[in-house]
Amino acid sequence: MPRSFSQLQSYQNCPRQYEFAYIKKVPRGHISAGESFGSSMHNCLKKWGEIEMQNAKCKMDNNGSKNGNQLEMFEEEKISTSEELSVQLLIDLWRGSFIVEGYETRIEADMAMLKGEKILRMYYEWWKQSEHKIVAVEKGFKLEIDGAELAGRFDRVEFFGDGVKVIDYKTSVVRTQEFVDADLQLSVYALACEEVFHLPCTVLSFLFLREDGIFEVETHRNENQLQDAIAQIHSVNEYVESRNFRPTPSRGTCRKCPYKNVCDVAAT
Repeated sequence: MPRSFSQLQSYQNCPRQYEFAYIKKVPRGHISAGESFGSSMHNCLKKWGEIEMQNAKCKMDNNGSKNGNQLEMFEEEKISTSEELSVQLLIDLWRGSFIVEGYETRIEADMAMLKGEKILRMYYEWWKQSEHKIVAVEKGFKLEIDGAELAGRFDRVEFFGDGVKVIDYKTSVVRTQEFVDADLQLSVYALACEEVFHLPCTVLSFLFLREDGIFEVETHRNENQLQDAIAQIHSVNEYVESRNFRPTPSRGTCRKCPYKNVCDVAAT
């Protein structure tokens, strides 16, 4: 069975966390406010990207229909309808995608709703700055690397130059260029692009969606970096197969761990 990047990340965070989540399947409890907000943002931008793709398809269909007769054009126009991409549409999608679960009070949820609206207004301004040719949104993939199976999902993929650009949405703290240049998740995306889209991955991007602005950190991967990523994936797989779940507690890791209340070695 293929492992997801989330599983790899969980093991790298702490092998005990992986054991609780995927071996013992310990219930996580309630979703946190941060997780709820991030899921809401991803759901909203998935819908936005799907409308972008539908609009592009309608435009192609209607342009192609010009070569047909008048009746065919009329029928094509009835079928091929597009929705205007506006900031109001984006806000409406956000309100329809917002997950209330995870917030302690209704006031906290309302504040998060308003925060999301502010972020998406800024996202819309970022989006307007350039033309976007969408390849896929929220597209799952499975990748086999020398016998190791890995599953994942692209948030957003656009045509870029002679290849594609992968954009991954984040609602967390903005990461440094050095962090993004070495990130395993982006390396996995680069490995998957050729197999899924049959195109090279020209650019990889973390797009940080925050109340203080929209921040994009771009990178790329060379062959040495991809080989290093493959070695990391194999290393994690070998440790999991050998059932090495020795915990690696630290204050930073344990603070964010959903199992900190049931782990006997959690750092405080």
